[in-house]
Amino acid sequence: MNRLATKPPSKSPRIVAKLDLTDEGHRRLHDLIARMHGAGGRPPMFRALAIRQIGNVLHEAVEWLNLAAPSFAVVTWRADGRGLSWREVTSEAAARALLRSIK
Repeated sequence: MNRLATKPPSKSPRIVAKLDLTDEGHRRLHDLIARMHGAGGRPPMFRALAIRQIGNVLHEAVEWLNLAAPSFAVVTWRADGRGLSWREVTSEAAARALLRSIK
């Protein structure tokens, strides 16, 4: 007798960052991150690889999209109005390693 394949129950994604959307700075940061990742029908600039939160600062390993050659970075997102900054690296593995090393 053939059995139909069943999907294992899906797990909820692990929460790696939290923003308080009642705080104006966090809300602006949320909107900026969403825009850079393609929310609202815009083409995304980044593909998220991993993210960490340290205090009110988010650090994200990303792949830049729509470039001729693959390009990777660790983006630092700040809720204090300074927006974002990034450090370019040579590979996805290097981006993940840099993200893990941030204290």
